[in-house]
Amino acid sequence: MFDKEKKCVSLVGVGPGDEKLLTLRACECIESADVIVYDNLVNPTILNRVKMSAKLIYAGKISGNHYLTQDKINETIAEHALAGEYVVRLKGGDPYIFGRGGEEAEYLLERNIDFEIVHGVSSFYAGLGYAGIPVTFRGEAAEFHVFTGHKKQGEELDLNFKNIARLEGSLVFLMGISNLSLIVQGLLSNGMNPDIGAAVIENGTRYNQRVFRGKLSNIEEISKRENIISPALIVVGDVCKKNLTFFQKHTLPLSGKNILLTATKGLVEKMSPEFKNLGANTCEMSLIATKEIEIDKNTFVSQLELATHILFTSSNGVDIFFEKIKSYDIDIRSLCNKKICVIGSGSSEALKKYGINADFVPSKFDSKSFLAEILPKLDKNSRVLMLRAKLGNDNLPRGLKEAGIEFSDIPVYDTIIDYRRSFELNKEIKKFDYVVVASASAAKALCEMIEDKTALLKRVVSIGPVTTKALREFGIEELVTAKQYDVKGIVDAIKGL
Repeated sequence: MFDKEKKCVSLVGVGPGDEKLLTLRACECIESADVIVYDNLVNPTILNRVKMSAKLIYAGKISGNHYLTQDKINETIAEHALAGEYVVRLKGGDPYIFGRGGEEAEYLLERNIDFEIVHGVSSFYAGLGYAGIPVTFRGEAAEFHVFTGHKKQGEELDLNFKNIARLEGSLVFLMGISNLSLIVQGLLSNGMNPDIGAAVIENGTRYNQRVFRGKLSNIEEISKRENIISPALIVVGDVCKKNLTFFQKHTLPLSGKNILLTATKGLVEKMSPEFKNLGANTCEMSLIATKEIEIDKNTFVSQLELATHILFTSSNGVDIFFEKIKSYDIDIRSLCNKKICVIGSGSSEALKKYGINADFVPSKFDSKSFLAEILPKLDKNSRVLMLRAKLGNDNLPRGLKEAGIEFSDIPVYDTIIDYRRSFELNKEIKKFDYVVVASASAAKALCEMIEDKTALLKRVVSIGPVTTKALREFGIEELVTAKQYDVKGIVDAIKGL
């Protein structure tokens, strides 16, 4: 039996693509892994859950090229497990449904390496469901049959089409788009009705899902015309005539738009629902992360006591501040005579989680507007405590100094670039209609990691002037800047394109 304390290897199915289909156990494994070995079909959003110290090892296949052979994958998993690391092998769908998970389990078993199987939602029914096609339907399909449509390179697909063509119900072929012609001709030549329903679902359940319906006789023509690429599901049967679509809302302002969100994990998770509520398909890729900076308790307490105004420039600063209040055992009532100021709506919302409404929020969410509107409210007795990022710009301290206002500037977190995400970024970038950049740090990360900057041409949407300035310093000139410097402003900017 798998020892959860020992934690050697977990072979984890992550479903067909939608990150919301992850099981609770899958989330636990991903979040605690020391090493992640993942396939091409793993949604990049899922990798946001990985801890910063974990190693990411890509083991997928792109355009016929294996980054790791199956033998090398087996060896890699075993090598890290035997070194005492907790290895999580991420596989699309379910490990035991055409996923070669059985081979990996057998390899580990032979070497006495403890492992567990974490089953995932399979694309053969979820992919159909997200396309509005039920795998069974009373009176039309009382059974279903699932086949692999893929074989090793150089091998022919050896399905028994004579028998398959006689089957009742729904026929589902996984990973078979490269063999679509063979599948169609195999069924037709063995007597299947050419007018029976058929459909192809590309990237089922994912942000870039596409669905095309037709008949067995013309589904190949449709797929060629629409340039369907892998991963794609093929389904044949009368259920294809059903259209129980729920996944894509075609009447909303951002329907059908594929949007990449680049920021910290917390910020992309906050932004994503607002885009999805407007019909957009989002992919969350946390290119940056925050690392809390240790602050001397005596310094923190003394500066807090002296302050008349506390300024937060981000939600990260808010969260870290209240963690310090708790860990340093400071009575929160001691804040009652201090004015709490923020620059943006994100910081304001973060404060509300702790039962506090900001005393001051500028009309525009930038440092220039903040200074212009706050300085008339300050005097020689005022002292501002700024809690912000280590590499924050110098507009605020310079403005306060020029106005003769005393202040202390304490960095509470540093922003680091997660270079591990470079591979997914470059692999996925051309699939998006828009790339949202929500901070200067995210701009730096994006531009440092992207290999082909032309892929960003006319796709970048910036949250505000500071971020836009950073992007232009890296040579990204053709972009759109939000007029209101928050998520709503970004949404409005995209809606206006």
